[in-house]
Amino acid sequence: MPGNKSFALLIPSYWGRKSGEPFNPRDAVYDHPTPLDAEGTLARALESIRLLRYPDFRVVVLGAATHPDLEEEVEGKLESTVAPFRDSYPLALFSHRQEKELRGIVKRGPKGELAGMISLRGYSNIRNLCLAVACLCGADAAVLFDDDEVYEDPRYLEKVAENIGEVRGGGFVGGLAGYYVNRDGGYRLPPNAEPAFAEWPAVEYMNRAFEIIDGPERLAATSWVFGGNMVVHRELYMRVAFDPHVPRGEDIDYLINAAFFGYRFFLDNTLWIRHLPPPKTAPLWRRFREDLDRFLYTREKLRSQEPEAGCRRVEVEDLEPYPGRFLREDLEELVYRTCVLMAMEYLSKNDLEGYRESMANLIRSKDLGRFPASPFRWYLGWRGRWEELMGFLASDPESRKFMEGLFRAGRRG
Repeated sequence: MPGNKSFALLIPSYWGRKSGEPFNPRDAVYDHPTPLDAEGTLARALESIRLLRYPDFRVVVLGAATHPDLEEEVEGKLESTVAPFRDSYPLALFSHRQEKELRGIVKRGPKGELAGMISLRGYSNIRNLCLAVACLCGADAAVLFDDDEVYEDPRYLEKVAENIGEVRGGGFVGGLAGYYVNRDGGYRLPPNAEPAFAEWPAVEYMNRAFEIIDGPERLAATSWVFGGNMVVHRELYMRVAFDPHVPRGEDIDYLINAAFFGYRFFLDNTLWIRHLPPPKTAPLWRRFREDLDRFLYTREKLRSQEPEAGCRRVEVEDLEPYPGRFLREDLEELVYRTCVLMAMEYLSKNDLEGYRESMANLIRSKDLGRFPASPFRWYLGWRGRWEELMGFLASDPESRKFMEGLFRAGRRG
């Protein structure tokens, strides 16, 4: 029965320097970390969870600072933000102090060398920690959510329970993808107004991929998934990890990793949430750098596939229209045109740093030496260690006791 399934609802929350402080190249780069002197969107997200009608779920907020110097202040801010909601549903905070504590528990165990896999820096590592926390909660599925979103459908978790972990259309539903509804009520992306992206057809191909949402079937195999609206069944999250070499787009890369092992993600066209993101703060050249790294790396991972027991081959054609369009042979040409346009745009504004960094992106796109010689083989090794780590966390009493303590912390009365 759907009601018998337990869920861990995981919410990463990213926090950065105070408003007006200059960009620091040593900071972790996230799309829109909340400035420490701002209220942020987390409380709004937590408030929306109160409307969910489902008997068995827990919520964990994973708080990440962009720099170690900010960690203590971020944790204090998060404690005060989550406190009013602890009496509404089971709620725990997992931030840098808890990260260090869990790493210490693993280090003292028989798999101590795996402790370094636990990290709150970078999208992929934080998503992996979400899965590890779901394991510590004993959840049947990890429900990934972001703090710039809100639930408006009280039946959201009921809908998840109807399909996750079931067999549909002859296939096991190991992963569910939902979609975002924008402020205007639509789900398509508006045209990109940045002149620099005139030769980078991401919006066009993403909107083509979104056509599946209007399909006749509620569930359909998908080539894309949103990290803030995805559900991963226990069988899948215990076996397959996010790849830390992927700086962004870790959600779609996870779909590919799952496909290597025969797991499919299904788009549920009734599974939606409202997406209300604040403006992005990282410079345009920096965000594009992570995009070019992401697509170049994923393409190399696909290219370096070799026969492996228990694995199936994933082709670019399986990932059309998106992300497949950016995994083809002409990727370097798309990058070249975009870097030149971006550099010219910066130069027209007399922004010499932006110009230099845009041209540095062009040079960077030619250097694949920063990647493992075989990203596919590297990932298989990482995934094998991940399975060992998750096996330890699932069976270690100290780890489970640690997690239970986080739900008791800060409770009133």
